[in-house]
Amino acid sequence: MKLPALTAWDGTRDALHQVSLVAGAIRVACSEPLPNDLQFSLELTAGGLSTSELRCGGALHIDFEALQLTCRRGSCDVFSLNILGHSQISLMRQLLAALADFGCEVQPSMKHITSDSQFDIDRELAGAYWKTLNAMFAALERFRATLGGGTTPLVLWPHHFDLAFIWFATEGRDEQSDPQIAYGFAPNSPGLARPYVYAYAWSEPTGYLNLPLGFPARAITEEYTGLYSDYDKLREIEPFEAAVEAMLTNYHQLAAAKLR
Repeated sequence: MKLPALTAWDGTRDALHQVSLVAGAIRVACSEPLPNDLQFSLELTAGGLSTSELRCGGALHIDFEALQLTCRRGSCDVFSLNILGHSQISLMRQLLAALADFGCEVQPSMKHITSDSQFDIDRELAGAYWKTLNAMFAALERFRATLGGGTTPLVLWPHHFDLAFIWFATEGRDEQSDPQIAYGFAPNSPGLARPYVYAYAWSEPTGYLNLPLGFPARAITEEYTGLYSDYDKLREIEPFEAAVEAMLTNYHQLAAAKLR
């Protein structure tokens, strides 16, 4: 089945991004530092995204279809907040009050919690994006499983709202210094208005690799240097997961040989 078109969805996309930044800020404030800054990430779960277990107990879950932000401890829901009707700032305020009632006093960074505009969310489009994220997760995770060597988990990064993981070309596992290839899916970026699959390879000796690529991928150097594949073209190819795997495998073979 073809993936959703995700047209006229900018308001929904931006609102879901803002909600993920709220949950992400709470996770950072309630988590110990992790390798490769994984405390800044969220995990995909059934129905949405999760902070995983927080230091004060419980975890936050974003449900894309119910449009709720829920604090869950074990199998019990401690509280749920409706996302609709809120702005990013008002949602954070209500969340902090609810956490305080739960006995969890949190002082998150408000660096990325800046919007007081009411969320413009279309429920159907939110569900469509959840379907897309699931398909992208399945495709990227299937590809990740074929790689030898070390990788980070496949997670969502609230700052860019992208789903991504890193493969390391050597025994080192530090994204700041060790040769690596990053693979992911982003809903948009400055200069890239539509969703896309990406990959980029880097090492200190080589810098970012610019490699020759063919359809459905193309080399890009404008916004970053690496592989770019337009979601609108990629979703037309069936079977979708096999197309993603073949495209990324080809890039991996080219890039890994130059990084090792």
